[in-house]
Amino acid sequence: MRCAQCGAEITHPARGRPRRYCGRACQARAYRARKDGAATERSFVDKAVPVPVDRDLVVRTAIRLADDEGLATVSMRLVAARLGTSTMSLYRHVSGKDDLVTAMVDTVLAEHRPPQPRATGWRALLEHEAREEWSLYRRHPWSLTALATTRPPLGRSVLETVDRFLSALPLDHRTALSVYLLVSGYVQGTAMMAVAEFEAVRDTGVSARGWWHDRLGRLAGAVGSNRYPWLTELATDPPTPADLEGWFDFGLRRVLDGIAAFLDPDDPREAHEPDGAGSGAPERRR
Repeated sequence: MRCAQCGAEITHPARGRPRRYCGRACQARAYRARKDGAATERSFVDKAVPVPVDRDLVVRTAIRLADDEGLATVSMRLVAARLGTSTMSLYRHVSGKDDLVTAMVDTVLAEHRPPQPRATGWRALLEHEAREEWSLYRRHPWSLTALATTRPPLGRSVLETVDRFLSALPLDHRTALSVYLLVSGYVQGTAMMAVAEFEAVRDTGVSARGWWHDRLGRLAGAVGSNRYPWLTELATDPPTPADLEGWFDFGLRRVLDGIAAFLDPDDPREAHEPDGAGSGAPERRR
């Protein structure tokens, strides 16, 4: 295995995660390059037996590159370097960067798992779709950058994802799309924290617990003053990435509760706040 920055051979430890860089200097250079928005430079091509290159191999190689270093580092040149082929040869399989990213998103969205047979009704189906989207961003953090936009790559898998969601709601399509954006927006907003933490650990090597230990140490006076009781409690048990799952679950339930109140405002089991904008009850699909 070679260093992702300089190409030097790396000797991996017997235990623990494989190293991506040969030392802190290369790790710091890679971090600065990503921070500046520049692609990581590589002056090497792995010596390997050439393999036939097709569109699927190009796309999956780009996905692995994005998984390792983020979507900003994906370029035709670096994908070609990983494949050990020329940049121009890739244009036989993808028309350019936009086509490549669309195919990447289509491929990872195709990992979608269908709901359990017992999952019926709009709430169970929407919850399943939300959790699948959340899992997507945890497996492929770069996909959040590609999808959290008003101009997403409109490949087949993206269209099928939206269609499954809208089909689960007893609403006209425009209203259902608003509900979709509400749920997906919540998922993407929470995923921003998960992705930011993943990138921080990748770029700095400092864990969440280590970061909090350092910051709380600097705030020792505030922690012991009882001016912020919540901060004193936080100091005894700093948050970890695992806490994000609990926060996500809590928020998703509240979002679905709000949709339930919108769909059936007269149901006494659901708290309902009148819409100040005067939009009234949801329009049912005709």
